[in-house]
Amino acid sequence: MMKKILIISILIFGLFSNFVWADTDDSEIISISLINQNPDPARAGEIVELRLMVENLGGKESNNLELELLPQYPFTKISGEEYVKTIKTLSGYQKGDDAVIIKYKLRVDKDAVKGTNEIKIKEGKAGSNTYTTKVFNIEVSGKEFAQIIYIDKAKLDPGKEIPLKFTITNIGNSPLQNLIFSWNEEDGVILPVYSDDTKYIKYIDVGKSSDLEYIVVADVNAVAGLYQLNLNLKFESENGTSREINTKAGVFVGGETDFDVTFSESSAGQTSLSVANTGNNQALSVTVRIPEQQNFKVTGSTSSIIGNLDKGDYTIVSFEITQASSMIEGTGAINRTKIGQLSEEERQKLIEQSQINASQNNNLKVLVEYTDTTGVRQTVEKEVPIQFRSVESSEGGLQASMQGRAGFAQNQSIWKDPKVIIPTIILILIDGFFYYKKRKSVNTFLIKLFSRKK
Repeated sequence: MMKKILIISILIFGLFSNFVWADTDDSEIISISLINQNPDPARAGEIVELRLMVENLGGKESNNLELELLPQYPFTKISGEEYVKTIKTLSGYQKGDDAVIIKYKLRVDKDAVKGTNEIKIKEGKAGSNTYTTKVFNIEVSGKEFAQIIYIDKAKLDPGKEIPLKFTITNIGNSPLQNLIFSWNEEDGVILPVYSDDTKYIKYIDVGKSSDLEYIVVADVNAVAGLYQLNLNLKFESENGTSREINTKAGVFVGGETDFDVTFSESSAGQTSLSVANTGNNQALSVTVRIPEQQNFKVTGSTSSIIGNLDKGDYTIVSFEITQASSMIEGTGAINRTKIGQLSEEERQKLIEQSQINASQNNNLKVLVEYTDTTGVRQTVEKEVPIQFRSVESSEGGLQASMQGRAGFAQNQSIWKDPKVIIPTIILILIDGFFYYKKRKSVNTFLIKLFSRKK
C-alpha cells in the first residue's frame, strides 16, 4: 500500500514539475528586491542610497525593462539624479551574482520621524502602458541634535557669586540620552564654585529642554571685557550612536559700580562733598550734579566733572550751596497767624515737628553720572545730610516768634476783661480833661503876651 502511494506521489510531482518548468521556460519572471540602504537606518535631513537587485527568474529574455522610483514623504528627489532606469536586456534565468544592480539616491526630510517608511518602484516595458508597482520599507531614524540655545547671563560683576544657567534643547527628531555637559574659561578668570564644571543629564525628549545651573565668580581683579566660554556636550542617540558638540559663548566681566557721597565741609559759602567709588568696576567720565530741589539752591555751576574714578578711589567736589526757603519756614509762616490761639502744649508740639522737618529737609540730593565698563551711561542718586546755621536760626526764630506771638496774644486777651477796661477808660477821660485845661491856659497866656508887645 505504501509503495503505491509513493509511486503515485512521484508521478504527480513529475507531472507538476514538467508543467512548471515548461511554463518558466516560455515566460519572463521579473524579481526586484532591496538588498541594501546606506546609511541604515536612513537619517532625517540626510541622503540615503538604495541598492535594488533585478532578476529574471524565467527562461524568456526580457528587453527594455523600465524601472521608475516614486518618492513619497519623507523622501524627496535630489536634483540631477535619474529616477527612471532602463534595462535593455535581461537574459533568461539571469539571477544571483548575475543579476542587475541599480541605485537610487533620495533625500530624507529634516523633520522625518523615526520609523518605517515606504517607497514604490513602478516596473514595466518602456513605451507600454502596463505597469506593476512594488513597495519597499525603508527604516528612518530621527535627527539627533542638541543645541545650547540660551545662557541667562551676559554680564558678570567681579567678585560676586552669580547664578549662571545653561539651557540644553533637543532640536532634533529623536530623544537624547546620557548627556554630559561641561564648560571652561581658559584664563581662569571665571570659575564655578560649590561644584565642578561638568553636569550629567539622563534623558531629553524631542523638543524638550533641560536647565543646568552653576554658581560662578569672576575674579575681582579681572580686567573688564568679553571672555570666551568653551562649551562641550556629549550625548547618545537611542541606537547607541555617540555624538559630541563643541561650541563657544561669550560673557562680559564688568559693568556697573556704586558710589558713596558724604558731606566734607562747608565754609565761606562753599560746600565740599567727598565722592568715592565703592564698587568693583571702574567708573568712566564721572560727573557730579546737584539737581534742582526745594530746600537748597546752588549759585553758579550745578555740575562738576571728575573724569575717571577707579574702584576704591575718591575725590572732593565743591559747590556754592545755600538753603532756600524750606518747609520749616513755611510751617512757621502758616502758623504765625494762629499761634496766639494755641495752647502751650500745642505750641511745643509744633516746635518739635518743625525740628523733625528741619532734619528731613537737610538731605541734599546728589546725582553721580558715569559710563560703566560696558559703555552704558548710568546715573546713581544719593542723599547727603547737610547742616546749615540758617536752619538752626530758623528753628530758634520760629520758637522765639511763637513765644512772642503767644505773649502778644496773651496781652490782647487782657482788654477783654471788663474789670480792666472800665477803670482804664475813666483814667483816659480824666487825663484828657487835665490836658485840655492845661492847653487852654497856655493859649490865654500867649494871647496876652503878644497884645502887650503891640
